[in-house]
Amino acid sequence: MLYCAPMKTMTVSEAETGFARLLCWVASGEEVEITLHRQSVAKVVPVRKPAVTSLAGSVLEEGDLVSPTGVRWEAAS
Repeated sequence: MLYCAPMKTMTVSEAETGFARLLCWVASGEEVEITLHRQSVAKVVPVRKPAVTSLAGSVLEEGDLVSPTGVRWEAAS
């Protein structure tokens, strides 16, 4: 049997006065629905951090990248 807890809900007024509590819930992974006059107006969700991926093989080496090119240039001040 699979049990899914209902999403937490707060009114706009509760969110204004209890913003720290709302952030604690979201920081712990909860999604919180904000309502105004019993109508859903927003959903506050945790930031999803992108999966760490390796950059190995993503750089294409063409030619010598270290030796001087012989081209003169001046950096803008």
